[in-house]
Amino acid sequence: MKYIKYFGLVIFSIFFIFQILSAEESPVTEEHIAIINKLFKENGIKNGYAVLKDGKVRLKGKYYDDKEVDKAFSIAQTVVGVKWVSFVTPEEIEVKEWQKRIGKIFERAEVLKPSIPSGPPGPIKQRYALVVGVGKFKYGIAPLQYAAKDAEDFYKFLINTAKFPPENIILLKNESATRENIINALEKIKRIAEEDDLVVVYISTHGTPPDKFGGVHIVAYDTEVKPREKVWHTAVTDKEIESFVTNLKAKRFVMILDTCYSNGAYKGIPGFLPPGGKSLGVEEEEGYGISKEYGKRLLGAKDIIVEETYKPLKRTAEEGWGKILISASGPGEKSWESDILHNSIFTYYFIEGLKKNDASIRDAFFYAKPLVYQRVKQEKGPDIEQNPQLIRATTNENWNFLLSPKSLKRR
Repeated sequence: MKYIKYFGLVIFSIFFIFQILSAEESPVTEEHIAIINKLFKENGIKNGYAVLKDGKVRLKGKYYDDKEVDKAFSIAQTVVGVKWVSFVTPEEIEVKEWQKRIGKIFERAEVLKPSIPSGPPGPIKQRYALVVGVGKFKYGIAPLQYAAKDAEDFYKFLINTAKFPPENIILLKNESATRENIINALEKIKRIAEEDDLVVVYISTHGTPPDKFGGVHIVAYDTEVKPREKVWHTAVTDKEIESFVTNLKAKRFVMILDTCYSNGAYKGIPGFLPPGGKSLGVEEEEGYGISKEYGKRLLGAKDIIVEETYKPLKRTAEEGWGKILISASGPGEKSWESDILHNSIFTYYFIEGLKKNDASIRDAFFYAKPLVYQRVKQEKGPDIEQNPQLIRATTNENWNFLLSPKSLKRR
């Protein structure tokens, strides 16, 4: 028994030492904290302050409202970068006005939430789509070379191959893809789509840095960056996407986000990224990606399933249903463009997969996933990874609906 206890102690010690050695050492110092707190005072944050805890900056104190918390969080990111600032929870900070507003939002959501019957829908009646591609930005965010073309190519696929009615598709590119136009388009589709309809939302653009809750939002043409925290207020937020998804009556819904979440989008904006960023581990190509928790938020679901591997399923023509989120990249990754393919790498292979697999959402995703991984390593370097994600907010196995209305051979 004595030897067993001794052996267990040795194993525990080795594990503990390994954890210490493998953990990334924080570059944040008390000097950084002093700079952050000085900036708080200079920017009118009177009762909030920052501390260093577990190698990260953590916000403490009292804040007047939600926007003041955003300002403090943004200032901290400009000093030490994104990954060295801890996300915020309402329990950590006393914000009476903030808590009131959140409470009202939830109360209103419960009142407005439509009564959608459970169970599968009938055959598809109408098909609607919103297609967005933003490669040019009004306020100095770095351009994306192929985002508008991504949107055009996906739009052409819906029209020419999937045979969507042109009048049922809203296409927004560059200057037309303002925050207001995107929100209005979502509202229009939410208003007209019924239970037996199919809805597709495709967006190719930049994403914001993570906000105080860890959310990364969708950058529109007119998303602002000064003061820095306005990037969250003028993007299409995860709350707005969640409201759309949760209140959508259509039971067949897929959202494809080929959204590039990386520091590189903001490298040309003075003061947006920390000075001497490399010493803090802040790289221009550092990605944020979409996490499982973020997927829950967007789909408005407590329980979601992340599809990691391909499993053979029976193919049906129209009966499949569910709410699906497809992201071009995973947590901590960015979505890459290709000068060889003249597209985002994910969009290129996803459209190719749709064409090769009778417009099947599921089969197109699993066709694209390994090809994206291989192409990114081939073009961008052996240490670079991009792993597309498919998340579904439904437990029914028959979720592989098709974008094309034609009858197909069953497998």
